[in-house]
Amino acid sequence: MSSLQKTGQWWVLAVGEDFDEEAFDQREHCRAELLRRVNEAGIELDENVWVYDEAKCAQLVLRVCPDRGRAEGVARDLEDSGLNLRVAREFE
Repeated sequence: MSSLQKTGQWWVLAVGEDFDEEAFDQREHCRAELLRRVNEAGIELDENVWVYDEAKCAQLVLRVCPDRGRAEGVARDLEDSGLNLRVAREFE
């Protein structure tokens, strides 16, 4: 996966714990914990693309898909990973 650009694609996200957006150390701890869990699940990423939105939690892009159906299929394939997953349209 290369650096993300606005392409209208869909993301499969691993979702971690909530954090206070003003607490840098807390955010970094939540990200590190989520990355650890992703690695333990055997998921290898070319780069770590972190997503921040109104949920105010650690979110890591696992896969980029051209449409919602494929993204949902990837999420189904990863259900047994033990990760909390979310399918979302690329943020604008």
